Amino acid sequence: MASAVQLLGAWNPQVPRPYLVVVGDAPLRMPRASAYRIRSVRPRVLGIARVPYLVRLREIDTPAAGLAYRDVQKAARNLRQQLGLND
Repeated sequence: MASAVQLLGAWNPQVPRPYLVVVGDAPLRMPRASAYRIRSVRPRVLGIARVPYLVRLREIDTPAAGLAYRDVQKAARNLRQQLGLND
């Protein structure tokens, strides 16, 4: 999150605002510092999408391989929905 804050702080205002996708790195609650940083960059992005921690993502070699698992399929559907993308 610190890197995202730095990148967004230097974002050129003539370039369209990006989406921020936050991927959980542990099956725990997000640290307070990260949650604060997310709130602080909210005005600088079009939206913030969250992907939960998925142990399967650590075990695969390609994104396509992950789609063989239901939990990854569900997370991918939720991400597309959060980003406003239709199937």
